[in-house]
Amino acid sequence: MDVKTLTKLTKWMETTDLEEITWRNGDDKISLKLNNNPEHSHTIASTMEPVLSTSIGIFRFARPGKTNHLKEGSAVKKGQELGVVEVGKDFKSVTAHSDGLLKIVSIEEGKPVEYGQPLFFIEPR
Repeated sequence: MDVKTLTKLTKWMETTDLEEITWRNGDDKISLKLNNNPEHSHTIASTMEPVLSTSIGIFRFARPGKTNHLKEGSAVKKGQELGVVEVGKDFKSVTAHSDGLLKIVSIEEGKPVEYGQPLFFIEPR
């Protein structure tokens, strides 16, 4: 297949709602894919920052004997402990990296977590 035919075929595809076409001519075969759907070409931007799990283990909102009344919409300060990950008898802090509003709490008390799993999302101020 020559470049002229490919160009014509591509231009024709752009006038249709086709996203993919396969052309066979004897032993020759070519597949073309176009992404004319603008919905797929948009990127999503957010100012929210994820707070990630520091370890694998069980998530707790507070250390034993303490309370934490954290909820979505709460103001948080940089370095504030948002919860802990229980690893055996050890507790690893999960802290806010910046001042802001706690927009999303994506973990429940007592649930297992993996290293790097997003637990909270903060909108910085």
